[in-house]
Amino acid sequence: MTIFKFALKRGFFSPAALILNLALPLLLMIVMRADGLGDQGLFLIAMAVMFGGFFMAKGIQNDRMEGVLLRILSGPVTMRSYLIQNLLGAAVPMLGLSIVIGIFGVVIHDWNMTFAVGMVICYALLAATSIGLSFVWSSLFKSKESSSGAFSAVMTLVSALGGFFVPLNLMPDVLFYLGTLFPAHWASRGIQILIDYGEFTQMYWFSLLAMLLYAAVYILFGAKRRLI
Repeated sequence: MTIFKFALKRGFFSPAALILNLALPLLLMIVMRADGLGDQGLFLIAMAVMFGGFFMAKGIQNDRMEGVLLRILSGPVTMRSYLIQNLLGAAVPMLGLSIVIGIFGVVIHDWNMTFAVGMVICYALLAATSIGLSFVWSSLFKSKESSSGAFSAVMTLVSALGGFFVPLNLMPDVLFYLGTLFPAHWASRGIQILIDYGEFTQMYWFSLLAMLLYAAVYILFGAKRRLI
């Protein structure tokens, strides 16, 4: 079994990933229709995608802490190959989830193709930034306890400042501009632009570019850190 296949299997069988990457987003899509959750559901789905992407790539940290990484690298596997396969093992399912959300939107909520494609791209890039952040996280912490505690605090703060709970236009200016330091803010902005205009505006593409840059920075920074 290749590392890529193992990463896929491990991600799918993780309870947190299963809930965040399958049950919760699709349940929210249904609730949005039945309970009148409306546009707020799109931001709650974004939060689930962000958390889900992080947990899909968390296997790197587990391998490091449990000594599995040393055993893997003692064979004919390079660190570069290990990291690429693990990142792809996390990214492919998240891309699939984003596409499924878009299909559900078209079928259940009558989204037009522009809106559906826009949401798919936005969710997929948000997942990419979360996977990159998980990569960085794996290189910074040496114990699961300190990692979990810091993760809960940071992700709660990022979700709040990113506009997942409170609309960006209702935030005080200080919190709004502070939120721009996190990719969640740009995901919220991209989603809101699609809701307001239903098309790909210049600011929408700028929001996607911001998320793409965050993902690249996280992955490059994580790649320069020692995992062993």
